[in-house]
Amino acid sequence: MEDKDKKILQTLEAIKHPENFSQEELDVLLSDKECVEICQDLLDSREAFARLHSIAPDVEAEWESFKSKRLSSQVLSHSKRSTHILQIGAALLIAASIALFFLLHPFEASSYTVFEASHTAQVISIEKEKGINTIHIPRGMTKQLTLSDGTRIWLNAESSLKYPDTFEGKAQREVYLEGEAYFEVSKNPQHPFLVKTTAIETQVLGTSFNIKAYSKKDVQVTLLEGSIKVSDKHHNNILLKPGEHTNEKLHKSQVENVSQYRAWTTGSFYFDNTELIEIMRELGRWYNIDIVFTNKQIMAERLHFQADRSSSLQEVLELLNSMQKIKAQIENDKVIVGI
Repeated sequence: MEDKDKKILQTLEAIKHPENFSQEELDVLLSDKECVEICQDLLDSREAFARLHSIAPDVEAEWESFKSKRLSSQVLSHSKRSTHILQIGAALLIAASIALFFLLHPFEASSYTVFEASHTAQVISIEKEKGINTIHIPRGMTKQLTLSDGTRIWLNAESSLKYPDTFEGKAQREVYLEGEAYFEVSKNPQHPFLVKTTAIETQVLGTSFNIKAYSKKDVQVTLLEGSIKVSDKHHNNILLKPGEHTNEKLHKSQVENVSQYRAWTTGSFYFDNTELIEIMRELGRWYNIDIVFTNKQIMAERLHFQADRSSSLQEVLELLNSMQKIKAQIENDKVIVGI
C-alpha cells in the first residue's frame, strides 16, 4: 500500500479514535489538511448515501468498494500477504467507523419551518381599560388610525398598539408597539412622542419613521423624515437622520431606498436586497401559512422582489419562482421552499 494511503487510514483512525494516539501523533496527522479533507469527504459521502437510501452501512459492501478502488490494479505476491491482511483490517476499520458514525450522529432534519400558521380567527380587536386602548391587527390585514394629537399610524399584520384616549395632562406622548408600524407624528416640541417596544424606545418631536419589532431580538427602526433618538434598555442611545436605519443593538447604517420600509402601507411587498428567510416570513404573516425550507443554505439568499399584497399567494409565489433562483410551492397547506 502506498504511503499516502497508509496516512489516510491513520488519519481516519485518529479522527474517530483520538484516544489511541499521543498528542504529538495527532498534531502530525491532523496538520495535513488535504488528508483530513479526504477523510471527511469519505465520511460525508457514506453518510449522504445512507441517508438517501435510508439504509445502514454494509460492512462487506464497504470492504468490496474499498478493495475494488484500492487493490484492483495490484497483484499481490506471497511476500506481501502480511501487508494484504493489514489492508483488510484497515478497510474493515473504515466500515466500522462509518457504522459508528451513524449510531452517534442522528439524522438531521431535512426541512426547516421558519413560520407557522395561526388557526384562530383573524379579526381586528380593540381592548379598553381605564382610558387605555390596545388594538390588535391579525395576519393578512393592516389598519390606519389617528391618535388624539393628530399623529397618524399604520399598523402592519400581526401587530398591536397600546395608546391612551388622550395625551392631555401628560409630559410626553407614549405608545407601546408589538409588531410593525409606520408613524407620521404630529409636531409638539413641548410634549415628545415616545414609541416603546420590548427592546428599544424611540423618541421624536415630529417626524416620519417605521418601526419593525416582531421580536426583541430583531428590531428595525428606519427614519424617513425629521430626527429621532433611539435608546435601548441599558440607556444607550443614538440619533438618526433621514435615510438612516438602526437595529436592537443600535448599529446604525445608511439606507439607499427608504421607501421600501413603508411600501406595505400602500399595499405592496417591497424587498430590496433582503434575505429570503425574511421575505418568506413576511409572506407567511400576510397569508397566515406555514413556511418550510428544504434547504438551509438558501435562507440567506438575498433578493430584490416586489409584489402586490392584493394578489393571491399562488400569484406571488409564481412571481417569486420566475426569478429562477428558488422554487416555492404550496403543498398540504404549507409553502415549501427549495431549489
